[in-house]
Amino acid sequence: MRRTIEWPDGKMICATLTVAFEAFNRGGHFKKASDLSVNLASISHANYGGNVGIWRIMEICERNDVRATIDVNGLACERWPDAVRALHEAGHEIAGHGTTNDVKITELTPDQQRDEVRACNRIIEEVTGARPVGWVGPGGGHTEETLGILADEGYTWCGDQSDDDLPYVVRVNGKPMTIIPKHWYFNDWRAWNGGASSGRTAVEAFTDAFDFVREEALAGRPGRIDALVHAELGGRPYMAHAWEKMIRYLKQFEDMIWFTHRRDIADYCMARTNDPPEYRPMGDY
Repeated sequence: MRRTIEWPDGKMICATLTVAFEAFNRGGHFKKASDLSVNLASISHANYGGNVGIWRIMEICERNDVRATIDVNGLACERWPDAVRALHEAGHEIAGHGTTNDVKITELTPDQQRDEVRACNRIIEEVTGARPVGWVGPGGGHTEETLGILADEGYTWCGDQSDDDLPYVVRVNGKPMTIIPKHWYFNDWRAWNGGASSGRTAVEAFTDAFDFVREEALAGRPGRIDALVHAELGGRPYMAHAWEKMIRYLKQFEDMIWFTHRRDIADYCMARTNDPPEYRPMGDY
């Protein structure tokens, strides 16, 4: 049966903003096809995110009075601690995103995954003073053991899955965990397409998708929408202007939208779910 939901205070749509704040040791997203052990051109492109992009993204959020969930690599915390502290102090949610995007969760044993999660937790807590409660693995990579490891380590939500529009709660290792599915309404990496796309095209695609979700909500099916940028891509002027236009478009419908963090979605959903099903990694509920 298709899932349904009621949002707080009669809101019809839940809107989240997501920022991937990443760091690399070998090579980033740009010119990633290389036999170099360290691709300096790609690393340099990725470092724009911490040097410039994340600050521009914070300014956009401040101008529009919104807060985002920031998926942060531990290495990004170590390289740009001032930026991560500033995000935390401004009220953005800091979520775990692995130690570095060079590490592939799917290539790790369960014990290695646990070590990876704990290392990311430790770095974030050292920088912000708070442990993350949300996790998005680099690229959304996960194994059948990942969710249980996250639950054991105190997480309340995971964003690796992409099997629904709406969040839902499962039980894993005896603990509730909220799945907040990855959305594709806007992801600047997909929109950038190696430089072949544009911010104008991205805005049109996002607003068209939101209009469709809004029509469904007005017809009685509350929905959710998300817009994701990477600090190294969406923090550049050619895409930052588009992300800001998306936010401003959503703000026109503020009376029907719940703007929130993913941690608040998790708390809300777990409070309303009395008997969550056991987690099934294949998602065949």
